Order: sequence, then structure tokens, then C-alpha cells
Amino acid sequence: MSRRTILALAAAAMLATAAGTGVRLWRVRREDDDDASDGTVATDVWSLSFARLDGSTLSMAGLRGKPLLLNFWATWCAPCIVEMPLLDRFAREHGAERWNVLALAVDQPDPVRRFIAERTLRLPIAMAGAAGLDLSRQLGNRNGGLPFTAAFGANGGKLGQHLGAVSAELLASWNKSAW
Repeated sequence: MSRRTILALAAAAMLATAAGTGVRLWRVRREDDDDASDGTVATDVWSLSFARLDGSTLSMAGLRGKPLLLNFWATWCAPCIVEMPLLDRFAREHGAERWNVLALAVDQPDPVRRFIAERTLRLPIAMAGAAGLDLSRQLGNRNGGLPFTAAFGANGGKLGQHLGAVSAELLASWNKSAW
């Protein structure tokens, strides 16, 4: 093969790769726009229930009527550990009257119990186990990564979602848009 042919083939391959990447980005943005446009959730979170660390059951139906901050996390997830004090503070400051906050552990009960015992966290925690990743995907976590947080308005419509550790600014934004 001549050098000119090799360069032409390399250029064609680069163009094809760029075009494929562009199409994928366009599809992801379009899906994100579609998800955000109507605030609907594919999964009825209010019909679910989860085990608490004390063995009792938490029914999500009991959390209706106030905005809900639903966080998926694990003890082995470094960004999750970093954001937990912020979520705990948000739950203490806004949880009594204005918000329901729930941290769903994608983990095993014993490590979660140890994690809580080592810290002064008071936010509500329930166990989602490995099924929590599937639920988070149904709520918009396309990558299945942790931490993942979804916020819902008092009417049940989705306010937003975030993959990665949340910030105080994001929580404030959701708090403002919930009312």
C-alpha cells in the first residue's frame, strides 16, 4: 500500500469514529432532554419498600406528600463517604418539615451498621442491596455508578438527578425548585 492510501484510510477511520461519537452524544443529550421534559419516573418509587437496619420495613408510600431526596450509596464508595455528612446536614436542616431524605445502601447490612456506628450520621438509611443499582438505573442512572441521587417534588414528579457526590449548591437548587 502506498503512503497516500494509508493516510486516506486513517483519515476515513478518524472521521467514522468522530461521527459515531457525535451521534452517541446527540442521542444521550436527546434522552436527557426527554427525561427532564415531563418529570415522570419510569418506576413508581412510592410503591416500593426497603428493609431498615433494625429489621423493620420502610414503606415509601409513607413518604408521600413532601419532596423526596433519594440517595444511592455504599460503604466502599469513596465519593459516597465524602457526601454523607452533607446529606446528613441537609436531612437535619430540611427533613423535619420540608423534605424526606433517604439514603439507600447498595451494600450489606453489617458494613452499613459499622459505617453508621463510626460516624454521627442521623439521616434515614435503608437497605437496597444489589437491586438498588437496578432501581437507580430505572431512575436515570444510565452508568450504574455511585453515588446517585434523585430528587422528587411533593407531587412525585422528578426534580432532578445527579451521578456523583452532590454539592450544597445542587441541594439548595432542588430545595428551591421543590416548592
